[in-house]
Amino acid sequence: MSTDKKQKKPRIGELTKKLVQDTPVKEAEVLETEAKIDETPNDGREWYNEAGEFDWDSFEATCPTRTRKPNPHIKTRKGERVFSRESYAQELYDIMDDHYESKGESLRFKISVGETIEGTVIGVDTAWCSIDIGYRESVYVDMSKESEISKTKLVPGSLISVQITGDQKSNQRGFILGSVEAGIKAATTREILSTIEEGTTAYVGTVVSMIQNGGYIVSIQGIECFMPGSLAGINKLVDFESIIDTDLYVVPMSYSPEKGTIVVSHRKYLQAMIPTRIEEISNDLSVVRTGNVTGSAKYGVFVEFDGCLTGMIHINDLDVETLKKHKSREINPGDSIDFKVKEVISNTKITLTQVEQQAIVDPWKLIAEKYTSFPVEVSGVVKSTKDYGVFLDVGEGVVGLLHVSELPDDFDKETIKKNDTITVQITRIEVETRKVFLKL
Repeated sequence: MSTDKKQKKPRIGELTKKLVQDTPVKEAEVLETEAKIDETPNDGREWYNEAGEFDWDSFEATCPTRTRKPNPHIKTRKGERVFSRESYAQELYDIMDDHYESKGESLRFKISVGETIEGTVIGVDTAWCSIDIGYRESVYVDMSKESEISKTKLVPGSLISVQITGDQKSNQRGFILGSVEAGIKAATTREILSTIEEGTTAYVGTVVSMIQNGGYIVSIQGIECFMPGSLAGINKLVDFESIIDTDLYVVPMSYSPEKGTIVVSHRKYLQAMIPTRIEEISNDLSVVRTGNVTGSAKYGVFVEFDGCLTGMIHINDLDVETLKKHKSREINPGDSIDFKVKEVISNTKITLTQVEQQAIVDPWKLIAEKYTSFPVEVSGVVKSTKDYGVFLDVGEGVVGLLHVSELPDDFDKETIKKNDTITVQITRIEVETRKVFLKL
């Protein structure tokens, strides 16, 4: 049996130390090697394995992360580092430093948790997405925390808003973490808030839920807004649950910083549509329309129709059956009712009818068609006399004024009595202003 002691195996650390000592490497050679690596063209194909999946280890080895060393030969301000090994790195740094110093700003790129930054998508796989935000490190997005809608927007080369959710110290990997879902929401919120002052922009919102005796939660591109019940329609809703899970056009109205709530209104959108709808219905008053009763009074029934218009059917314009129901108080809000538009008085005052209207002929148009050349002599019936002239019915129910300035000096106006017939001349007819000009 051998008495020789077994020789101890050298430790890995000792071997490494000895290997380093026995293998002298000049700093210039290291820099030359790094420069060659930096100059190697990279089209990105080597970052994907045979299965077509993105190889993060290969990608990170080429990225300027915190594991890389800054260029020790570049003179910078305290806290600033330059990673470039290019010959013009110092000159470029000095130019940029002078530029920002003239503006009283720092050259250092600062990021803060909670801020939203626009960046470019670099790479995407099933686990992570990297986004270049112009910083020395990319922002990494955990794909498991993103919605399916957000994932569809993560295409290499596309611009995207990302919200910083964690710095390098917040995780073991030392990544800057972000959320595209939160970034999109932040960008959308800013856009919505920017439209409040003018109040002319409408968004499509989905009514998600109803707050009892309060209003509704409306989602606009993932942003939850509040719509009071009074702003859910042009009139008070009969069935408050009828709009849940429906899409409505809403206009942002106000913002509460304390509650972080955006208030929206469907009613304001409907009010903006009124002039267009008024013009459409004025073109054809003969169309039978259908609306819904919003309420009733002693003198008639109020009806909402065409989404944003409200009119009234006077009791004299109700048909026999509806009039009977009105007298017995059987007409209720929400009931369907047919009618025609009788007259559009203004955008907020429309009269409706269920009774067939007889065609009304404009007497001014008739007399204008009857007399086309002037002057023309006609017989007129005296309707009344005034200090300034005599009013005469010259036919078709049209009354004109024979002014005193058109009477001869020797004419005695006092001899003219009501219902007398006298011969006058029509010198001009103005249908638009409803005026007929006469002389003796």
